[in-house]
Amino acid sequence: MSVTAFLMSEQRPVWEGPLAVSSAFADFFDAVWSDLSGYGRSLTGDAGIGDDLAQEALTRIYARWPLLREPRAYAFRIVTNLARDRWKALERERSTWSALLADEAQTEPDEDTLDAVRRLRDGHRDVLLLHYWADLSVADVASALHRPAGTIKRRLSEARAALLTSLEGTR
Repeated sequence: MSVTAFLMSEQRPVWEGPLAVSSAFADFFDAVWSDLSGYGRSLTGDAGIGDDLAQEALTRIYARWPLLREPRAYAFRIVTNLARDRWKALERERSTWSALLADEAQTEPDEDTLDAVRRLRDGHRDVLLLHYWADLSVADVASALHRPAGTIKRRLSEARAALLTSLEGTR
């Protein structure tokens, strides 16, 4: 079902203004959707992300519809900016992880400690290694893992307790 058919199928009061705006936007949507989606796909290399960028752009266009003179050009600019923001976020994430992995200045732990860390659950192991091995603050670990700082503190505490219990059994 096209957007025009969807908008026209809803029962609405007969007001000329909002219906005319909805109808004009629906026509615009039908005319530009495939171009925007394809453009987003060409920028990101992923069809799903291209569709998401096009959808976000059209949502922003709809919110400003009565104010726009050139909605098509504006829609493509929005998709471009959204793709650029996505590239920057991916680059920040890549540089953060590469900096963490490139840190060779740390000393190697003994085998018992290494085995105990390996036996920790994934969430606990990640938090423990980022905080102690990579020397990140709790806030930086929270940012890297996209979790609240409170969750990181709890996992760090649980990881320390599990590690202590595991190491006491080997010594």
